[in-house]
Amino acid sequence: MNTLTATVEFDYKGKCYHLSALIDVDNFIAHEDFYQSVYLTIAKENNIGLYTYELEIMMDQTIVFSDEKGYCVGCVDQGVLDIECLKNSHKKHLCQPIVNDIINKHALDKDDKIVKALTDAYLQGKGS
Repeated sequence: MNTLTATVEFDYKGKCYHLSALIDVDNFIAHEDFYQSVYLTIAKENNIGLYTYELEIMMDQTIVFSDEKGYCVGCVDQGVLDIECLKNSHKKHLCQPIVNDIINKHALDKDDKIVKALTDAYLQGKGS
């Protein structure tokens, strides 16, 4: 599973909120505005209305990311998500079945260098 935990902290009407949500990146990576989708998911999972001042305040705060799993590992540094790293990792993840098929079809060793070379060649050929 390719997930991140997204957390936002803010104060509203004298109350301190510490809200988080588990983000399944495969469901979000194609969204036009990744971060807005994450904010809305945090709001929904924590019963924050979509047309409230609470949501506006929350969306003015920085999302802190943690607990990355799957291809998300290595794309978060001290709570900051590198969205380009995440998109690249996602692309590599999507082409792995094709790379594995080529390796099996041609009886190649599943060496890390071969996998990387085939992955890079595939992505280069797709224009990614």
